[in-house]
Amino acid sequence: MEHTVHISMLVAPHAHEDGCRLARSLAAAWPFPTPPHFTVDAHRDLHSKLIEHADAMVIDISQESPPSDVVLELLALREMGLPMIVLGNDAGTSGALCEHDLLHIDRNTDPEVITGALLGIAHRQGEVASLLHETGRSRQQIHQLDRQLDRLNMELEDASRLQRDNLPSPVQNIHGGSIGTLWKPAGVVSGDLVTVLDLGEQRTALLVADAIGHGVPAAILSMMIQRTIMEAYNGQSRSLLWSPSQTLKRLNESLLQQAGTDTRFATAIYAVYDGATNHLHVGAAGHPAPIVARADGSTRRLAAQGPLLGIFADETYVESSCQLRPGDRMVLYSDGIEQASLCTMQNSGATGQVAIEQLVREIADAGNPATFIERMKESLELDATRRTTDDMDDLTMLCLYVDEASGASTRTAA
Repeated sequence: MEHTVHISMLVAPHAHEDGCRLARSLAAAWPFPTPPHFTVDAHRDLHSKLIEHADAMVIDISQESPPSDVVLELLALREMGLPMIVLGNDAGTSGALCEHDLLHIDRNTDPEVITGALLGIAHRQGEVASLLHETGRSRQQIHQLDRQLDRLNMELEDASRLQRDNLPSPVQNIHGGSIGTLWKPAGVVSGDLVTVLDLGEQRTALLVADAIGHGVPAAILSMMIQRTIMEAYNGQSRSLLWSPSQTLKRLNESLLQQAGTDTRFATAIYAVYDGATNHLHVGAAGHPAPIVARADGSTRRLAAQGPLLGIFADETYVESSCQLRPGDRMVLYSDGIEQASLCTMQNSGATGQVAIEQLVREIADAGNPATFIERMKESLELDATRRTTDDMDDLTMLCLYVDEASGASTRTAA
């Protein structure tokens, strides 16, 4: 070895001579030209000077175990990385040190075997110290990562709170009817957006959008959509929001301008309901078409389709119209609802569209929108623990209910 190995040996107070003889035997069996330097002292005399330069320790408990306070000090030294060998007598005395993860060798073992063990642990001391250092660094890095994760979780919670603060009321009255909404993110934040705006003159704008993807990127995209809508609503372009086709065109242009070199796209369904006439204008951008549940129990899909938002410039969006009757319901939803509704169907061959239409038909007799949404949540088992898979999607639904006493009660359906 490149340097003299220092070994501290602890023995029973009355066994100092035996300890010195053992030390000489071990030194004689040392396979290198420079033998180790042994320091032999009694257990009870353990102090820092004995171990400050030690490469290893030998504790002889074959005749007497160290006092309990010394045992604690030795275990602390072992935790700090100082290699130790405990010499015991399997047929006689044993001690508390043998109960811990220490190398235990019979006191009567051949000195060459003990020397080999000492040589091995002394050689590995540098590696042990390095490993302990790396372990300390790893623990520090893990601690730093934990702090970063805590900070990220706090930021996500803040983002989720911001999204929730911008949601419409779960149930709200509008001109000519009332609206119930369901919004359930797959994670902390959602890529789904639902917005209800009073446009004046008894008109109400209804928007459900679904940013493609999950998590934070999808949530940011949905917030970009909402910002575009609110800029028009609070600015000089509020009248633009009366037209679904023009509104979707504006959203498409806005996403393309803000995307830069990245492709960010979304689907959306946008409708304007006239509470004075019960007339509905609808435009779609790659989004599931609305379902109308009539008061007589029948259901139908509105003809609403169009290109995705954020893919190509100069896209054209068409709009369709529908005359609603008192007691009718119009349901907008994101495609996660279709996937969730499939889990409730016994017929494995059904599609998501068929499944959600059936659910709407089954609960269409619900009184107000709040009851409709609650029954929908129960049917989809949204509070069940089964929604834990990685393919889980954000869920959003909006239900417009036309008042029974609507002023357009004499009008016929389109």
